[in-house]
Amino acid sequence: MGIKPMNQSSEYEWHEFPWDRVPEMPPGPYKKLKIYADANIPGPIINALRAAGFSVESAAETGYSTHPDENIYQLAKKRGKVLLTMDKDFWYDRKYSLQNGPGVILVNISPDQLEKAIDGLARFCALVGDCYPLDWWQVTKARVTENSFIVKRRMVEGRIVEDEFCLNEDGKLLTRRLK
Repeated sequence: MGIKPMNQSSEYEWHEFPWDRVPEMPPGPYKKLKIYADANIPGPIINALRAAGFSVESAAETGYSTHPDENIYQLAKKRGKVLLTMDKDFWYDRKYSLQNGPGVILVNISPDQLEKAIDGLARFCALVGDCYPLDWWQVTKARVTENSFIVKRRMVEGRIVEDEFCLNEDGKLLTRRLK
């Protein structure tokens, strides 16, 4: 079972993201996005997120760097934080449930390409991280690359949808439904 390639050769058509039709969030207050970074997240990424104003707790800094993935997943959930990881296993719902999980942000960029990872994550956080509260993430996973990201979400009726987003050369946000 491989991860779908994120490119524009899909049968699904790209269209400009309709910012004017985005439903408003019901009245708050909302909890701001809080992140629990897996041990495989390099320090410069954690520092960049903190510098951008995100609350980030790190498995490496809290003594959990050698714990199994399942423990890290449950720990993020218990602490009420979205799991930030570079481990592709967390993308698969059979192993790590999309329903009632902590929420997962998968940085799908090699750890040795820190600038690309930080750039991709910065774009994602600017477009999604500040806009959606912590509560939204309990049924959501995101897979971030340098130039695009996929948001996978379990809808109220139980259906799972995947939408891909990317910025075009003109700086417009494009999107398409994958599933």
